[in-house]
Amino acid sequence: MWHDPIVEELHKQGRELAAKFNYDVHALGRYYQERQKLENRPVVSRKPRLIKDSQTIHQKSTMHSALNE
Repeated sequence: MWHDPIVEELHKQGRELAAKFNYDVHALGRYYQERQKLENRPVVSRKPRLIKDSQTIHQKSTMHSALNE
């Protein structure tokens, strides 16, 4: 298998950062938002979107699961 040293380094840094925050995705998100503020970058926050038709979503999920069996 071919290994790209740049990709390997990015993965290594990602693992180290995840470990630093005890694999807490919310803490990691807050960390990145704080970095954005310090670097005068826009922080994007959006309201949650409601699912209009949860039955359709469930049907698609069930259908997808059945196809993968």
